Amino acid sequence: MAPIAVDEHRSEKSPAGDSRRARNRESKRARIVEAARSLFAERGFEGATARDISRRAGVATGTLFLYVEDKRELLFLVLAADATRLFERGARAASRARSLPEALLALFGPFFDYYAEQPALARSILEELFLRPHEPERMGAFSREHASHLAKLVAAAKERGEVRADVSVASATRACFAHYAFWVQAWLGSGQVNRVQFETRLREALALQLTGLGPFHGADR
Repeated sequence: MAPIAVDEHRSEKSPAGDSRRARNRESKRARIVEAARSLFAERGFEGATARDISRRAGVATGTLFLYVEDKRELLFLVLAADATRLFERGARAASRARSLPEALLALFGPFFDYYAEQPALARSILEELFLRPHEPERMGAFSREHASHLAKLVAAAKERGEVRADVSVASATRACFAHYAFWVQAWLGSGQVNRVQFETRLREALALQLTGLGPFHGADR
């Protein structure tokens, strides 16, 4: 019986071919995300069509939907790619803050700059975050990362005595985020305040969150 022939060249080239295909796929995905980012910033979410995004990325429209389910998922991918960098910068600044309100503003700061530089993109992101049905599988990762960073700052403040011992980290985190959500919508959503007013009022709200609305003297409570 003749020995079974082994195609050594094929077995050696297959991993390299797989690697090349993976690189090509990642490169194409990166082009799609970058094209979506630029068009969302220029035209807003509604104004940027899948055809326009495909054309700018240099792929067929059909190919685009091999990478994403719909245009909304592209917005999430744009946010996820940018959020990692923004969170890292904010976390470094927050680590140098001396109070919880200042730490929270430091963490949020890079996002404020990001929103101010790209208002059309920012409005689209905020609309999807706050006004659309929540999608745990797609938006959940960003929400969890945001909550994780906030919770770390709240936990550190609790250790310093800024947050009462009987208040849970989770409850304090939700309360702080509620102020952020309210004022960022007042700024970018309704336009009731400008950037300076937004940051000032958010700072005031966070400080009031810590001091509370009741009397300052324990004996008067």
